[in-house]
Amino acid sequence: MILNAAILNGALEIMPQTLATMAIVPLQMRLVYRIGSAYGYELDRGHIKDFLATVGIGLTSQVLEGFTQQLIGGFARRLTGRFIGGLISQATGSAFAFASTYALGQVARKYYASGRTLNAGQLKEVFANMLSSGRSLQDRYVGDIQQQSQQVNVAQLLPLVRAA
Repeated sequence: MILNAAILNGALEIMPQTLATMAIVPLQMRLVYRIGSAYGYELDRGHIKDFLATVGIGLTSQVLEGFTQQLIGGFARRLTGRFIGGLISQATGSAFAFASTYALGQVARKYYASGRTLNAGQLKEVFANMLSSGRSLQDRYVGDIQQQSQQVNVAQLLPLVRAA
């Protein structure tokens, strides 16, 4: 479930429709909900409050990724031209969307598997470790991400986002 969500979110970042990238955070939140449910937790106010730090990490990373993607893409466009710079920017965004979704899913899995006993410091540590793992794992799934980007129907994203 986590790997499939990471591949989908990586694919959304390389699609030409910017609307697709707006679906990443809600899809990450849906992933967290599904993982919690798999461990027998229904997300109520207490669970949401406990997990906000982790979701905040995901939201913060998306904002940081967007800034980094623009910075790298702009620099690459100046060096290599608009088309190649755009491809570099998309690749950077895709890699980060994959890695951050993978990390967020793994943090949620560990959090709920532990009976929600991890504190904020532990959650941040697990996220950092899993983000590193996700970055290295992303190279293995580049082909799957590209294939998924060709199969996603943007019109089908709205119900997925609403379900989040």
